[in-house]
Amino acid sequence: MTTRRIGSWEVLISRRPLSTTDLASRYDAASGKWARTERRFRLNTAYCEPLLTSQVVIDLMQVAPQARVLDCGVGNGSLSIALSSLMKGPVDFHAIDTSTEMLAQAKSVMQHAGLDPHLQQADVLSLPYKDQSFDVVMAAHVLEHLPDPQRALAEMVRVLKPGGTVFLCVTRPSLFGALIQLLWRTWAITEQEGIAWLHASQLVDVGYQPVRLGSAGLASTAFWARRSR
Repeated sequence: MTTRRIGSWEVLISRRPLSTTDLASRYDAASGKWARTERRFRLNTAYCEPLLTSQVVIDLMQVAPQARVLDCGVGNGSLSIALSSLMKGPVDFHAIDTSTEMLAQAKSVMQHAGLDPHLQQADVLSLPYKDQSFDVVMAAHVLEHLPDPQRALAEMVRVLKPGGTVFLCVTRPSLFGALIQLLWRTWAITEQEGIAWLHASQLVDVGYQPVRLGSAGLASTAFWARRSR
């Protein structure tokens, strides 16, 4: 939001994020080019380093008999595929997206990568899962699209088991971030804002790390935190 004073007038200019319906339509339209986007930004490998740094992989390998993971706003599955590539044991992958076309892509791409995900169309603001259902709940470049990111984060925490981890990637302030904001009406999230969101959600062991997205450079930040036991 921008505020300007002109004489005795105060002018406020704010930009509304896309609605859930509009966002789904935009991603439906972009789905045909998403494989090229994934290759350009090397998403399947970009997420690997922060996933390792966060110790999500180590935590999941200690869950018996099988860890359960929820990917919110799965896109074509890049984040889940990155996590799967680092795992040595089986993982039960679940994923949602508001875009039916992206879900179709996710099914094809994830199955080609050897995953057998449970996919459904849903909104992160109202997750169709019971409380404390998952060992890890994650989202890549989703929260910055939303008018109320903390409400979405609260839903993610609701379905997270005690001791489980939330893992997020969001666009950070940069020239690339400004372009994404212009095209998609997103927010660019600072490290301080991301940390504050996680603490406000009563999460602990908060960490973060910049993420290099191919030719875009350090365009994102990964955040992670744990739900208290």
